[in-house]
Amino acid sequence: MCSVLNLPNLTDNRVKKRLSLFLLSLVVYACAPKSTAPADLVPEDKMTSVLLDIHLAEARIGRTITQYDTSKMVFKNVQKDIFKKHGITDSSFRHSYDYYLMNPALLDKIYEKVLDSLSLQEAKLTPKTG
Repeated sequence: MCSVLNLPNLTDNRVKKRLSLFLLSLVVYACAPKSTAPADLVPEDKMTSVLLDIHLAEARIGRTITQYDTSKMVFKNVQKDIFKKHGITDSSFRHSYDYYLMNPALLDKIYEKVLDSLSLQEAKLTPKTG
C-alpha cells in the first residue's frame, strides 16, 4: 500500500532517524525553561496598542501600495513612527515580542485584546441599517 501512495517505508533507517530527531527536538523544546522577561519588556497593555497600530498600518499600506518592495519600505518608516509614538525602541519591541512568543498564554491574551479593539473599530465604521 505504501508503494502505491509513494509514502516512505517506516522501516527505513533514514525515516526513523528523522522522526527520532523531530521527536527529540519537541521534547527538548517542551522541557526548556520558560524565558525570563527582558529588561526592556514592553508591558502587555502597551504591546497591545503597538500591535494594534502595526496591524492597522499593515492593512492601510497593503490596500494602497501594490508593489511589495515599496510597501515594505513604507511600512518600515511607519513602524518607526509607531514605536516613537509609543515611546519604545525597535529592539525593545523585538525582545518583547520574542518573550511573548515563548509565553503563548500571554501572547494569546494580548491578541485577544487586539482583536477586540479591531472589532470595536469595525463596528464604529460599519453603517447601521434598519
